[in-house]
Amino acid sequence: MNILITGGTGLVGSALINTIQRKYEHAHIYITTRSAKQNSNDITYINWEQDDWYQNIQHLDLVINLAGASLNNRWTKEYKETIIKSRVESTEKLIPLFKSLNKKPFFISASAVGYYPASKSLTYDEADTFKPFDFLSKTIYLWEQSAHKVEALGVDTAICRFGVVFSNQGGALPLMIKPYQCFAGGNIGDGQQPYSWIHIDDLAEGILFIYDKQLTGIFNMTSPQPITQQQLGTTIAHVIHRPHWTKVPNKVMDIVLGEQSVMVTKGQSVLPDHLLQAGYTFKYPTVQLALEQLYGE
Repeated sequence: MNILITGGTGLVGSALINTIQRKYEHAHIYITTRSAKQNSNDITYINWEQDDWYQNIQHLDLVINLAGASLNNRWTKEYKETIIKSRVESTEKLIPLFKSLNKKPFFISASAVGYYPASKSLTYDEADTFKPFDFLSKTIYLWEQSAHKVEALGVDTAICRFGVVFSNQGGALPLMIKPYQCFAGGNIGDGQQPYSWIHIDDLAEGILFIYDKQLTGIFNMTSPQPITQQQLGTTIAHVIHRPHWTKVPNKVMDIVLGEQSVMVTKGQSVLPDHLLQAGYTFKYPTVQLALEQLYGE
């Protein structure tokens, strides 16, 4: 079994590689990179700065597209362009690869739940469709359009809209936990903004579940139980034995983070209906289970 992963050195890519190596006995993984890395028996790094980067790949069963600049850097005008460009160009860079292969591999491309408008009262699933309405949704729209260009080649394609990925190895969760570790955790704004999240193990397992079942279409990669920021905070406080007592006004977050503040002051409740309907069973369906596994004593 041969698998190619773009963005394979990041948080999600690293978790996927570990899951693949555990799940598939003779899998060989190709990882695209822009810097020299040492190959191993079951991992080959490919520098895809060259136009013909894919020439030595003869057969692939699965391509997983995760590449894209981090959202955690400050959103200057220039960096916003980088966020969009990195996602669109990395996806479209795969088109010559797919054209070169006689047998088309299955294609899974990352996206995000920022596709859905922020709301404290509505709950969304994959049947809900929207036009771009802000920077993040525009980014996601263009990213998904790039994936559809691959799909138009006759490639079986799944687009996976990630929620907030919970891991103790990086991403958003350690940043959320740090104020509590310093006894300064509490509500952001009124605390009622919803967060759609997923434990990193469920994300990796869910992606491979989609491949194993050869499922195509849109998939919300989120826990079946979205939470509010206040519920997340009180659960963090309980798990790591710290208080949940402060309150940070939205205006302060706007000043500190600028436009990027929407990632913590706003959110949406998103359900993984397609995964559930296909029979996926979440290992960590509740935030309590997820946080206990990641940060419990």
